Amino acid sequence: MAKKALLINPPTGLYVREDRCQAPVDKMAVTTARPPLDLAYMAAAMESAGVECRIRDYPVQGGGWAAFEDDLRGFSPDLLFISVTSFTIHEDLKACTVAKGIKGRGITTVAKGAHISVRAGDVLEKNPDLDIAIRGEYELAAKEIAVEQDLGRISGLAFRDAAGKVVFTEDRPFLEDLDILPFPARHLLDNSLYRRPDTNTVQTTVQTNRGCPSQCVFCLAPTVYGSRVRVRSPMNVVAELKECVDKYGIRDFFFRADTFTINRQWVIDLCKKITEDVPGIRWLCNSRVDTIDEERLEWMKKAGCHGVAFGIESGSQEILDCMKKGIKLEKAREAIRICRNSGMKTLLYFVMGLPWETGEDIRKSVDFALELGGDLVEFHLAIPFPGTELYEIVMRDGLLINDNLEGYDYARSPIRTYTLSPEQLVRLRRWANRRVYLNPGSLLRISVTVIKGLRTPAQLWHTVKYGAIKMASIIFGRGE
Repeated sequence: MAKKALLINPPTGLYVREDRCQAPVDKMAVTTARPPLDLAYMAAAMESAGVECRIRDYPVQGGGWAAFEDDLRGFSPDLLFISVTSFTIHEDLKACTVAKGIKGRGITTVAKGAHISVRAGDVLEKNPDLDIAIRGEYELAAKEIAVEQDLGRISGLAFRDAAGKVVFTEDRPFLEDLDILPFPARHLLDNSLYRRPDTNTVQTTVQTNRGCPSQCVFCLAPTVYGSRVRVRSPMNVVAELKECVDKYGIRDFFFRADTFTINRQWVIDLCKKITEDVPGIRWLCNSRVDTIDEERLEWMKKAGCHGVAFGIESGSQEILDCMKKGIKLEKAREAIRICRNSGMKTLLYFVMGLPWETGEDIRKSVDFALELGGDLVEFHLAIPFPGTELYEIVMRDGLLINDNLEGYDYARSPIRTYTLSPEQLVRLRRWANRRVYLNPGSLLRISVTVIKGLRTPAQLWHTVKYGAIKMASIIFGRGE
């Protein structure tokens, strides 16, 4: 009899749970729920081995703990896979206790996430109902857990042996050939629940490459996917895009990558392949300001790219150097100028509250955001995720107010700077949002950009409603 696996985003809040990117959806200006690509990849890998899988994204589907219990009883899985965030891990892993209460020894509980990768032993010690922690890349590990009798032969795990001792297997090497992964099991998702925030059309995520050579002190990318960039072949990416268009009717995409534009020739080759094989799709991606140029951008636009997100991070060159961003302010100016000249929309991310920052540094960031004139701007307070250099710095210098990240997020940080308290940082972030979004020039630019992208009256109505909610959050500080 085939094994059964239930893969879940637990009912503990609406978050982006992409390991490197852990963010509460309701506190970010432009982010909406994204499909759980991690669960869909694991399910696809297990299905290839004959495992029957179901995916439940409870926060998006509107299901609570009662719905989870119903699924446990109705589906009766042998395996439970849980995607966790650093902000919700304690509540997330209550799912293990619920599952054991209903299934007892008849279910094996497994958790994955960046926090698990870094602190697997500690997490297992504190959660006796969690059986296995996946450290590192998870797709093939999930398949091997489902079919292999001896967990000790599976790399990248932590688990308890027969005596109850936590055992670590050897580290799992990063997957070199990303093309060998099956496409995510989107047939197990309600794809209609995941939509573009501006047009309300169905949107899905496609992972195009992994790894980042940059050394930003606050970023989990090197911990999660390593420092060497690994790309899928353009043919493989386009095959997945074609499946989304032909099988699911999806034509809007977010290309998930630590830095999509880092390999110039690969970007151009992929865009040429898209224009040939799946014309008319629409997508957005992220980029560093030093990995964009006119030719790259021209091909991206031809292939359907309508927006690029840049990690600007700061308007102070001194702070950029301290955080090891490896860019110059002038490079940011040039990148945004190139995008503006091509008609490409830009989303600018800034991080606030790094140890060295003063109120004057934050003022420089806000001034720089206004100078650059991005179409959308987000200010995030720095989070010291375990596994980052920032975590080591704040621990060393006594800047960490609370080592438990639960209850914190990008609008409320558990650290102080050398000169600013957490409360001051929250107020400065709120001030930054108001100064940018209540600026007449910004309001006009954003309005024009959004209206240009609309195609139907229904999209206009959705945008007005969505924009009003987000603007109220910014003005009145809801949720901060």
